[in-house]
Amino acid sequence: MGEREDQDAEAWLRLKPVEPLPSQCCGSGCSPCVFDLYYRDLERWEAARARNDRSLLSGKQSPETQGCSTKLSPETFLAFHISAVEKLTKDTYRVRFTLPGNSQLGLHPGQHLILRGLVNGLEIQRAYTPISPATAEGYFDVLIKSSDARKCPADSRYKRGNQGPM
Repeated sequence: MGEREDQDAEAWLRLKPVEPLPSQCCGSGCSPCVFDLYYRDLERWEAARARNDRSLLSGKQSPETQGCSTKLSPETFLAFHISAVEKLTKDTYRVRFTLPGNSQLGLHPGQHLILRGLVNGLEIQRAYTPISPATAEGYFDVLIKSSDARKCPADSRYKRGNQGPM
């Protein structure tokens, strides 16, 4: 195999979806579940690799994914900029995320979104209910509490100006 093929194979492996850990499923019967999304993404990855669709490798969108909405979807993660982090107690933070323009998140009490990120080299996903009003324009807030300060994403990931995938 040539150097180019080795690089492509390595790039494809880096793009392969990572199977969620059992602890990443909240167990509440979400539809779709994190495992449903994983299997869907794995199927898309396998299909793109089989047809050698290099749009995944180049970072460009393929025609079928162009024009996707920036609105929340239970099937995809989006990155939102963190505009503020307020430490409320030794282990509790209010994190404010910026929404595009004056858009509204539109989630109501009882609804949640999933934040994901790397903590100590492990990908974690947690469900959070926004604490800002559903009608808040241009932002939303979540309350993050960590039972182990060494693993608190607010200490390492959630800094003003960073992005948080949801």
